[in-house]
Amino acid sequence: MYFVWALALTGLLLIFLEFFLPTAIMAIGGSLLLLTSLFFFHMADSRPFSLLVYSVSLSCTAFLVIRIALWKVKTSKQAGIAEGSQEGFQALIYSEELVGKIGVASTDLKPSGQVSIEDRSFEAFSKTGHIDKGDQVKVLSGKGTRLLVKALHRK
Repeated sequence: MYFVWALALTGLLLIFLEFFLPTAIMAIGGSLLLLTSLFFFHMADSRPFSLLVYSVSLSCTAFLVIRIALWKVKTSKQAGIAEGSQEGFQALIYSEELVGKIGVASTDLKPSGQVSIEDRSFEAFSKTGHIDKGDQVKVLSGKGTRLLVKALHRK
């Protein structure tokens, strides 16, 4: 019977490790070990009720292991973000303080490209169609990480 428990615990450990070493090999191996444990338990004790209790307890334990692993992954990523530098990361939405500001098209906007506002570069798309490089633009709004701009003056 110790062999059955060893198989089950090893399978649960492999499933837990899958969340930190994602290759699907650990999850497949862990699942196969759990099923093998269930098979050997049935061979050792063929009563239907004990097999049902073992399989339900094994399923509940696997569920708990998965929940703990997910919680551990979630908390470890948040800690890494808080401690590390966020330089180079891009915001998921545009900065509303840029609305109304004047900038210069760094590239041709056909209708999308790059604009420079206050010595910073932003992705932008033109509301008025094609804007040539070097034209002044005004920020109207944004969508996602991109700014919606219109041309002010043509060179």
